[in-house]
Amino acid sequence: MRITDSLKYAILNKNLARIKQQIDTTQNKIASGKRITTPSDDPVSASSGIGLEAEKNMNNQYIRNLERLKTLGGFYDTGITSIHDLLTKAKEIAITQASSTMDDKTRKSSAEEIKGIIEQLVTIGNTKIGNSYIFGGEKAGVVPFTLESDYAVTFNGSENVSSVYVDKGTKEASGISGYKVFISDNNIFDGLKKLKDGLEANDQSKIAKSLDDLEAALSKTQANISHVGTYVSKIQSYIEYKDTRNLDIDGSLSQMMDVDIAQAVTEFNALSTAYEAMLYSMAKIQNLSVLNYLQ
Repeated sequence: MRITDSLKYAILNKNLARIKQQIDTTQNKIASGKRITTPSDDPVSASSGIGLEAEKNMNNQYIRNLERLKTLGGFYDTGITSIHDLLTKAKEIAITQASSTMDDKTRKSSAEEIKGIIEQLVTIGNTKIGNSYIFGGEKAGVVPFTLESDYAVTFNGSENVSSVYVDKGTKEASGISGYKVFISDNNIFDGLKKLKDGLEANDQSKIAKSLDDLEAALSKTQANISHVGTYVSKIQSYIEYKDTRNLDIDGSLSQMMDVDIAQAVTEFNALSTAYEAMLYSMAKIQNLSVLNYLQ
């Protein structure tokens, strides 16, 4: 079979188009720094990359959830530590005023101090971040504590708290209910009201009895401080794990998707040389064809 110049030209033209496409693809890889610019470049790796990107996006959402919980934990730590300090002050007042050397005047003055402590505790219990009351439990939009005229305190929140996902299939409580902090086991407000009433009534026995309630309240509050510390530590561990996993994903994606620039440049130069050689060959074929025609 005789291969004519026109057939050679057609073959060269087809190869020229193929190399031009390879040059364009290589240029795109160098410009983007990516080995895979379209799924067709490597369908298996592209599919794996999509899966890893999806996991990273979910991890970032989990990290955002965890960072909110960590911030919340800081507010709980500050709030509950303040509760402990106020209860310590109330205990000191009770010890002092339970002494037989105290009189009606000093006790009535101390009763005003206890009122102030109750008011401060209610303020802590009604701490708000944005539109949410952090001690409201699932009723985060409702003011958790109401101070009555006789200094009794009513809890309006929920014993239960909401939860958020921090990993696939794993949830963490998104707070601590004011019921756990102030009401359960030993009602802090009831104990302080009894102390206030005893001071106002100049009742030494009642003041002394309030010390047991204050001791129990302090023990509970100390346990809650420890609980918050453990909670924040756990949240921080989740965050560190997710950050490490994201770094692993980035490494895998880089290995899978990123181009070797030096190799790509070498390939580009080789393709460019081949392209120029084909252009030269095609030009020669065209010249020969014209000469044959003239002859």
